[in-house]
Amino acid sequence: MEFLLCVSCILGAMGICVLRVDPFIHYHKPLTNAYFYLLDNQRSQNDGILKHFEYDALITGTSMTENFKTSELDELFGVNSIKIPYSGASYKEINDSLIRALESNPNLNMIVRGLDTNGFMRDKDWMSYDLKDYPSYLYDDNYFNDVKYIFNRNVFFDRVWPMMIETYQEGFAPGITSFDVYSNWMATCTFGRDIVFEKNFNGSGFSFQGAGSPVHITEAEKTMVVENVRQNISSLTDAYPDVTFYYFFTPYSILWWQRRVEGGDIYRQIEAEQLVIEEILKCPNIKLYSFNNNFDITTDLNNYRDRLHYAEWINSVMLQWMHEEKYLLTEENYEDYLAQELSYYVSYDYNSIPCQEDYEDDYWAAVLWRMKTENM
Repeated sequence: MEFLLCVSCILGAMGICVLRVDPFIHYHKPLTNAYFYLLDNQRSQNDGILKHFEYDALITGTSMTENFKTSELDELFGVNSIKIPYSGASYKEINDSLIRALESNPNLNMIVRGLDTNGFMRDKDWMSYDLKDYPSYLYDDNYFNDVKYIFNRNVFFDRVWPMMIETYQEGFAPGITSFDVYSNWMATCTFGRDIVFEKNFNGSGFSFQGAGSPVHITEAEKTMVVENVRQNISSLTDAYPDVTFYYFFTPYSILWWQRRVEGGDIYRQIEAEQLVIEEILKCPNIKLYSFNNNFDITTDLNNYRDRLHYAEWINSVMLQWMHEEKYLLTEENYEDYLAQELSYYVSYDYNSIPCQEDYEDDYWAAVLWRMKTENM
């Protein structure tokens, strides 16, 4: 009996500490005057961020949006924004998070969202994670399953206890990770031809096998694309007509397009993109951008850490272009855009890629972009 009482007291004390500190921001705003909150767990913390922070704009998407800086969005558009990226997320997961954000925050009126172009032809309900490993107990209104959070030994010993102990350290400053820093991976990455080749060709060297036989979209795939868009992209626009959605296609590198050309499925890809564009253009409060035809971005591997992921200076210039409404797709220009996109990537000299200069200083590419945008 005494043992059970002792265990109950220990668990109760741990639970009270978790509830007070609340490192995943599940129950209340972070106590930034008392503790320092490290934002580093997207799927455990994002839902709390969107429920308890004060904001009127947000940035979301996959890892392709992790390097955005909310300070830049705030300055350009005069907003107060948060960033809630979901690395590897499906369209459905991101749309579900937007539903929760819009339901919990009536002041939200601007959403910046990346649309990964490799996600067009996926089932509308496809999820990129194993539900067994997902912290779904942080996403519902069932307080009973919160025991997985309140009495979670990892939450207590890896989060709560260190946060409490560090308050006694000399020079401790409470606060929270800034959204400019949250999920930003720039400090851990190298950019340019050599690292991209190493990651994507396993040291075997670059080779272009030539264009494959054309593959076109099937009727079943067309249906899947349209259902995906209607459920996970355009469905919120009617319900929230006063919200402006700034959506953009994530600009993958020339090596991603090389694979599409070699496999012949570049035709299917662009046919799917056309369906996506035509569905989105039906929504007056979506501003749809594509930077795939800015070939200074996509063909220069100095902007990329691998086949897909671009550096933060590309995130910055995309925000600037959105503000200036450059590369905005409309009913009048989207067909010309698609024709140019197909023509360029089908005819590109892929064998010239190994001849690219790889800058010794990765940030030289950022300097060049800054000079270029200042002169535009």
